[in-house]
Amino acid sequence: MPTTIDTPPAEPAPRVAPAPPAAAVTPTSRRLPLVVGVLILAGIVAVVVSRAWPVFFAAPPAPVVSASGRIEGREMTVAPKDIQGRITRLLADEGDTVARGQLLAELEANALDARTTSLTAAIANIDAQIAQASLDVTLTAKNSAASIAAAEAAVSAAGTRIVRARAVRATNAADQARAGTLLADNVISKREFDQADLALQTADADVETARKDLARAEADLALARASQDGVAVKQQQVRALQQSRRAAEGQLAELQATLAERRIVAPADGTVLSRPVEVGDVVSPGSPVFQLVDLRKLYVKVYVPEPDIPKLKLGDRADVRVDAFPGRTFVARVTKISDQAEFTPKNVETAEERLKLVFGVEVTFVNPDRLLKPGMPADCVIHHGS
Repeated sequence: MPTTIDTPPAEPAPRVAPAPPAAAVTPTSRRLPLVVGVLILAGIVAVVVSRAWPVFFAAPPAPVVSASGRIEGREMTVAPKDIQGRITRLLADEGDTVARGQLLAELEANALDARTTSLTAAIANIDAQIAQASLDVTLTAKNSAASIAAAEAAVSAAGTRIVRARAVRATNAADQARAGTLLADNVISKREFDQADLALQTADADVETARKDLARAEADLALARASQDGVAVKQQQVRALQQSRRAAEGQLAELQATLAERRIVAPADGTVLSRPVEVGDVVSPGSPVFQLVDLRKLYVKVYVPEPDIPKLKLGDRADVRVDAFPGRTFVARVTKISDQAEFTPKNVETAEERLKLVFGVEVTFVNPDRLLKPGMPADCVIHHGS
């Protein structure tokens, strides 16, 4: 029998859905990508312009530097310089306005008074010694001059006598020689010869006496001239006394200057800030008695960051405002700019600010009405380049 093979029935072919009809292209659909691109480009341009505008078109920074500080004044310490004493009077108190040269206090200085009296007496004693020594110089000089004149006259007289005595001797010597010749010739007697010889001997004695008188007169003259050295010595004594007087006068002047310090006066116009002493207190040299400040000339010490310092110069105008007088501005000028940078002082509030390098700047203003006081906080606006 023929073999029969069972063939499974074929699966029907799947149906393919008919393709949708192609969409029609319109003008609006063609412009849509172009619009999107324009919007994206506009956004990019807007971002770039927004970022570049502050750089190229921002307004220039205001020509001012702002800083805050406290009002300060030039304080003056009034204290005795070289005197120690007890306060006997106080003529000013804290808050008083004083003028230069005004008496503020007086000190007691008994020891200095005693030294003044002693030095005055010593100077008077030296004056008496100078007067006596000057009189001695005058009298000694006169006596010396008289002695020298007398000695010179005696020398002159002795010189004349010796000349005369030598002349007489020469004559007698000639007579004696002639008498000897005549005696040998028996012209004269022995007695006549003896007389001539005696005259020669007498003349020799006269010459010797005159020589001794001359030597004595010359010695007296030398002694008289030596008395001039005594005058020089006495003159030196006068000069030494005068030097001692000048030294004593210097000590007295110094002492009087020290004594003048017991009158404590104001060194300048100002206001008394403090008076740490009372009547009866003992003060030493350098011990403060008063603390003064001139309220008419005050300044604000501010600290300016390092980048702002090149903008400032001395004389720049500044406006100062204080909380005590709201709405009022005090005109000031930059009078000092520190040469060295420093860290912000510790009284600044934040640690971050204290780590910045700053320069101290003083802004000085006139306070004629004395409205502002040291210690007031102040805000400063410095107009650099003004």
